[in-house]
Amino acid sequence: MPARDDTKFMKKALRLALRGEGCTSPNPMVGAVCVLGRRIVGRGYHKKAGSPHAEIEAFLDAAKKGISLKGATLYVTLEPCCHTEKLTPPCTDAIIASGISDVVVGAIDPNPKVSGEGVAKLRENGISVRTGVLERECVEINEFFNKHVVSGLPFVILKSASTIDGKIASVTGDSKWIGSVRQRKMAHRLRKKVDAVIVGINTVLADDPGLDVRLVGGNVRQPVPVIMDSKLRISPEAKIFSTHPRSIIATTEGPGKLKEKRLRELGAEILRLKSDSAGRVSAVDLLSELGAMGMCGVLVEGGSRVGACFLREGLIDKVVFFYSPKIIGGDGVSMIGDLGKESIEEAINIKNIRVKRFGDEIMIEGYI
Repeated sequence: MPARDDTKFMKKALRLALRGEGCTSPNPMVGAVCVLGRRIVGRGYHKKAGSPHAEIEAFLDAAKKGISLKGATLYVTLEPCCHTEKLTPPCTDAIIASGISDVVVGAIDPNPKVSGEGVAKLRENGISVRTGVLERECVEINEFFNKHVVSGLPFVILKSASTIDGKIASVTGDSKWIGSVRQRKMAHRLRKKVDAVIVGINTVLADDPGLDVRLVGGNVRQPVPVIMDSKLRISPEAKIFSTHPRSIIATTEGPGKLKEKRLRELGAEILRLKSDSAGRVSAVDLLSELGAMGMCGVLVEGGSRVGACFLREGLIDKVVFFYSPKIIGGDGVSMIGDLGKESIEEAINIKNIRVKRFGDEIMIEGYI
């Protein structure tokens, strides 16, 4: 097929993949379309972990229409798997059995169990394979999965909403509402994507946030709230316990037996971790624990100190900053706490910047 057709059909597969956003972890988002001639005869995407993969969904869609896939071309955003994952058999076997003659792949799977082996198996069985079609886009949609499957650590987004002069609260601590409803909806879309939302105990004590997804619709899998609380000051009356069946409290101390029992009854999992040099919960150890739980993407939301903690340790992959057209002044609370940078040369650089304006507000996102 002409290159322009490859691009056209891969774009359709990408749009399908994004339907699984926020629901597939710890698996990647994948979309697939089957094409005969220049007509799409089967569509599919991976809906959630444990459900059929995108390729199988596309095959089932074609089968419902009574269409044979002999001689068809399969477009898939991620290299087909060639290993058995729990109860899910290799997609390469299903592709070979289907009669498909050509496979077009967006991105190679970074999973060491696959990583080129799926493409090799298809070619060994006489199937033509083309790779790298819209590769950048296909890689980007799975940045959570890609980092986790290689490093075991979650992809970390730092989100903050501030005034135009970089303040997240006034001198009295007042912070509601710096941003508009539209800005808060965009922030909730970020929550919808991730496995967990991390805040510090000071944010919980000051604002008592629910840390749930409320302002966006669709298929929503609520993120797990994670509270960094070195002295275990959280109250059993905190809102997170009524809005989430499960929560994680990361602490450096053991609570009294009665408080621990009460917190566990409320669905809290208590992680006792090492402390950093300032006596706070080790962000490094926390991410290691969350990664071991299978969490691929986390959102750091809480406070200037927590954001600074993750930045100092080099743990942030991406930043998303919202700016509202307000000025508080130097006595307000800065969006990022002390980083110990003594010169401009030491400043943390952000790359691949994207800027979006909505009304009088601005969103800036970029990678570290």
